[in-house]
Amino acid sequence: MRKGFTVIELLIGMAISAVLLSGLFAAIQSSVNAYERSSADGVNRLTSRLLVERIALLVRTGVSFGPLPSNATINNVSSDTLEITTRSGQQITVTWNSIDETLEMDVDGVSSTVLGGVTQDVGGVSISPFLLQFEHGTSLQRVTINLAVVPDPEQATAMDGTADTLRLSASVMPRAQLY
Repeated sequence: MRKGFTVIELLIGMAISAVLLSGLFAAIQSSVNAYERSSADGVNRLTSRLLVERIALLVRTGVSFGPLPSNATINNVSSDTLEITTRSGQQITVTWNSIDETLEMDVDGVSSTVLGGVTQDVGGVSISPFLLQFEHGTSLQRVTINLAVVPDPEQATAMDGTADTLRLSASVMPRAQLY
């Protein structure tokens, strides 16, 4: 009768445990990476939606808008910028920066980047982020916001391939036009 394990049995047991633990660690790491990617994508989508809602609110409550048409016979202005003056006199400009692929907001001279990955390229076709529809050259009837946002590239992996472009659209009327 012998008591205990031989050295060979212990080595075999440790080798089997090491293989199982390394497989378990790889599975946990893969799960953590997938969670990080989905969280980043969810945050990017949520941020994009909230920004479109914020711009829509500014349009609804704004009192003057730009850029204006070059003459009163032009009704539609397609633009990379949207200028809004609020009831309190605050000047807000939302601009798509095509070089950095960002959406920037300037509030009374203080500028900041509010959204990255704004490509405005859908299937090889460039789209304008803002379409302003005027009546009689100065009376804004409607603003159409049309953004194409690519999820954060820093969260992508080689397995992800190409990221789907998130399209965000909103059509908003100033409240003054509703009554």
